[in-house]
Amino acid sequence: MTLPIIFGQSKQKRNSLVLKVLLLFVFITVGVDYFFSEIQSTSFYLSESLLFSTYWLLFVPLLNRQWKMSPKSPLHGLFYAGLAAAVHLLCYPALVWFISKCFYDHTFPYGQTFDYGLTAYLVNTLLIYGLSLLIILLLRGTLPLSTGTTELTHFSHSLLVPDRNNIKIRVQTRDILYFSANSPYVDLYHPEKKYLLTETLRSLEKKLPPDHFVRIHKSCIVNVEKVVSCRSRLNGDYDLTLCDGTLLRLSRNYTAGFRAKFHRHTPD
Repeated sequence: MTLPIIFGQSKQKRNSLVLKVLLLFVFITVGVDYFFSEIQSTSFYLSESLLFSTYWLLFVPLLNRQWKMSPKSPLHGLFYAGLAAAVHLLCYPALVWFISKCFYDHTFPYGQTFDYGLTAYLVNTLLIYGLSLLIILLLRGTLPLSTGTTELTHFSHSLLVPDRNNIKIRVQTRDILYFSANSPYVDLYHPEKKYLLTETLRSLEKKLPPDHFVRIHKSCIVNVEKVVSCRSRLNGDYDLTLCDGTLLRLSRNYTAGFRAKFHRHTPD
């Protein structure tokens, strides 16, 4: 189970997978506690081991919150990751104190557990939230990747398309609704009419402004600014409704890329 797989899922599936992984860590932590108690010939208390293993369960709400924050840049994401780690380390001793106060004969002081958390889990906490940030930035395309060379990419803000009598007219990309593959051509859907292009979706992707256009299916590219709603089909796919009422299918394989750009163009 890897973080890219976890974060590429829908919210419900992602939370379920995170919970299963963290429960596995709880089981491993309890097993390690038992193993060391046997080696050192000390007492092992399952209830206390489970209590201090609640550290792992705090990742469920905090990782989910980190995902929802949608960092617009690595700097914003770094701030959110640091904030999540700080909240985790501060809430952990409070959770241990509260549970032990309610259900245990002995109450573990906040300060004692806080010192233990810093000693035992500081590195783990920073690594996990840092790694999750890296995955989020990669999936949402906001992580600048340097290839060692500087290359300027110019994106088209208008396209020349054939109209009647083979006359070329210029269409502004911001007005385009979507492109659909119609081998060996591509259909360009504009609010006024449909145009036929002698290109491929792959070649168009290299020309179109990446902040506005995203592939939602192997045979379709949509202008995210024209999408007014997104409804789940409950099978991993989604139905997108455009401003003109057109209904398009968003394939589960392209969900992550679409969400990143759709949320960026959706008012808070």
